[in-house]
Amino acid sequence: MRYLSWIVTLPIALVAVLFAVSNRDGVTLSLWPLPFTLDAPLYLAALLALLAGFLAGGFVVWNSQRRHRRRARRESNRVLFLEREVKEAQARAIAAEKRLADLSRPVSGPLGAPGLPVAAAASVPTVH
Repeated sequence: MRYLSWIVTLPIALVAVLFAVSNRDGVTLSLWPLPFTLDAPLYLAALLALLAGFLAGGFVVWNSQRRHRRRARRESNRVLFLEREVKEAQARAIAAEKRLADLSRPVSGPLGAPGLPVAAAASVPTVH
């Protein structure tokens, strides 16, 4: 990508320099309703006109893409909100699983013998 940039930029810069060197004659610039005039080299007037056109075109394109940028920003904020909600839900699920594991673990074995498996409790007779 860097090489492509140089391949495009160098010829344009070379043409601009050759244009500037070839057109050093002076021109008078004026805007009709205003009484001001400006004497400038022809290359400066032409290059400034090209720059003004480039900037105006860039502004028009940037302004026309405003709707898409706004939508992308809104969707990005929504994604961040939903990711935060997913993390909170995962944290709640982990806490609930931990509470469930704590509740399903026997506190003590049958007849007060800690560490006995739960299946051993089935062998103890029950009175109805």
